[in-house]
Amino acid sequence: MIDQQLAEVSHLALVVAIVLYVLALIGFAADLAGTSQRRSDERLAAKDRARAAVPAGVGGGAGGVAVAEPPSAEVAAPAAARGGMSAQTFAFGVSAVGALLHVAGVAMRAIATERVPWANMYEFATTSSAVVMVAFLVFSVRRTELRALGTFVLGPILLLMLAAQTFWIVPAAKLTPSLQNSHWIYIHIGVAILATALSILGAVVAGLQLASARHEKVLAAKVAAGEEDPEHWGRVGHVLDRLPRSVSLEALSFRIHSVAFVCWTFTLIFGAIWAREAWGRYWGWDPKEVWTFIIWVIYAAYLHARATGGFRGTRAAWLALAGFTAVVFNYTIVNTVINGLHSYSGLG
Repeated sequence: MIDQQLAEVSHLALVVAIVLYVLALIGFAADLAGTSQRRSDERLAAKDRARAAVPAGVGGGAGGVAVAEPPSAEVAAPAAARGGMSAQTFAFGVSAVGALLHVAGVAMRAIATERVPWANMYEFATTSSAVVMVAFLVFSVRRTELRALGTFVLGPILLLMLAAQTFWIVPAAKLTPSLQNSHWIYIHIGVAILATALSILGAVVAGLQLASARHEKVLAAKVAAGEEDPEHWGRVGHVLDRLPRSVSLEALSFRIHSVAFVCWTFTLIFGAIWAREAWGRYWGWDPKEVWTFIIWVIYAAYLHARATGGFRGTRAAWLALAGFTAVVFNYTIVNTVINGLHSYSGLG
């Protein structure tokens, strides 16, 4: 029996989580903007000190050299060192509370329906976005430099959750008969959720890698041309200066996509086994099966290309983003427009 009251509490928890994620997104964005502004001020202060340190001739101070003033504490010290909570610390804390509510909302949906919380598009979206958020927070606890990616991780999570709450939300209900009495719904779809979540996280990192690599290339060209204070993309460029280098982002993207590829592999394998039990065949060229295989092929090509010395950097990143595009198509268009045996979106 469905506990509709608990399902409503679950929905409320997810809505509050969205509100907290919005606040966290603002905090992470403010942290990036504030840091870029401080770095810009430090550059200007450094240029002024360099000009002041030029010999001023006879009588120009002690030894004829003007002594440069040290940078003010307001410019040189970060916000946390000046006292008070930094925007990043605030955003990380709020996002952690939001993630707790997010996970609680997913768990309450499972308890209310007495089944796994991923039987339709709404539940798949809320569960996979929770996995992305928890993964980001766990990685960021030990590697604090990854918190600078918070704006770019929370953005896609919010889009996915808002789409779920706006377009895909359905009342809590029992499983459809075709999904009942099978343990493969726990294994096959559970692995697919993990694969999707890692693909989202990997796409964010790959996209930032492309932007950072372009930014670094242009800056290097300006330095080589002898520009005194090279800049690129203005404030956006200052934000990219805050992120890890493109080489580090590429390595992180490769590690995430390596695990995602393993998950997509088992998604295909477990799906084939379940199809044999449910429909009497391992493979039937169903649209969902075909597009999952396309995703697997693209990520396999990415990993193979990334292992090849001449196919790294931006070209490999574009291939990773092509894989994510296939994931989005598989999750949206295939689920809602193309009819097939996997039409379990829950939308009427």
